[in-house]
Amino acid sequence: MEILESLGIILIVALLGIVSRKTDIFSKEDIKPISSFLYYFAMPALFFVSISTIKAGSVDFKLLLTSLIPMSIILLSLYLLKRLNIITKDSYIVLSLSICFGSHTFFAIPFFESLYGGKWLSISIIMGSVLGFTGIILTLFYFEYGKNKQQGASFLLKIIKNPLILSIVAGLIFSYFNFQIELLNKGLSLVGKTAGGLAIFSLGIFMYDNFSVQAAKKAFKYSLLRMIVLPVITYIVLLIYTDIDTGMRMFLFLQSGIPAAISLSVFADRYNYKLEEITGIVIITSAFSFVGLLLLFFISNYSF
Repeated sequence: MEILESLGIILIVALLGIVSRKTDIFSKEDIKPISSFLYYFAMPALFFVSISTIKAGSVDFKLLLTSLIPMSIILLSLYLLKRLNIITKDSYIVLSLSICFGSHTFFAIPFFESLYGGKWLSISIIMGSVLGFTGIILTLFYFEYGKNKQQGASFLLKIIKNPLILSIVAGLIFSYFNFQIELLNKGLSLVGKTAGGLAIFSLGIFMYDNFSVQAAKKAFKYSLLRMIVLPVITYIVLLIYTDIDTGMRMFLFLQSGIPAAISLSVFADRYNYKLEEITGIVIITSAFSFVGLLLLFFISNYSF
C-alpha cells in the first residue's frame, strides 16, 4: 500500500538519523551544521526553483485558502479564549505555536515526494511555501509577544532576512516575469534535491537528542490541538468546499496531519521561551504523525 511505503521510507531515514547518534557517527553538535545547510541552502534552493518555474496564474488559490482557514479558525478561537481569561498568556502562545508552524518543508515535502510517485510533490512545495511564509511570520510574532519585545523595524527585519522568505519572494518575482536562467536552476535543483532525505535524517537526530519523558508529559496537552483538532476542523472545511476534486481533498486532509516544525525549537532556544514544552510538541507530533497520517489516509479514502 502506497501510504505504508511512504511512511516506511520516512521512518527508515529517521531511524538512520537516530542510529547515527546512537553509534556516535554524528555528535549532538553536528545537527547544527546540518540544519544550517538545510535552512540556508537546500530548502531555499528547492523553494526558489519550484516557485520560479510555476506559470503565473496556474495556482489554485482556493486550495491555499482551504489550507489557511482551519489554522485561522483555531488561532482566532485561542485568541478569544485568552481575551476571556479562560487560558493564560503562556498557554495561548504555546498552543498557537503548535498550530501556526507545521513541518511543511522538513517533513511534508519528503512525505509527499514518496507518496503515489510524487504526484502531489509540486502542490506540496507550493503549500509549503505559503504555509511556511505565514508560519515564520506568526512564529516570530508569538515569540516576540511572549518575551514582551517591541514590534517594529527590528521585527520586520527578522522576517525579511529569513532565507526561506527571501527564496519564496525571489521565486515569485522570477515566476511573474517568466525569467529563467537554466544554469542557475540546474545548480540550485542539485542542492534542493538533498533537502528531503537530509531533513528527515536530521529529524531522527533531533528526536534522539531531545526526547525526555518529562518534556513529553509537559507537551502532551499542547500537542493534542495539532494532532486531533486541526485534522477535524480541516475535515469539516473540506465537507463545506464541495467543488474541490477528490485527489486534492485527500492531499489537504493528509497535509493537516503534518507535525510541528523543528524550527519551533530553534526559535524557542533563541528566545529562551518554553523550550522544553515546545521541543516536546515537535517530538510528540512527529512521532504520532506516523500513526496519524495512516488514520487520515484511511478516513479520506472512505470520506472523499
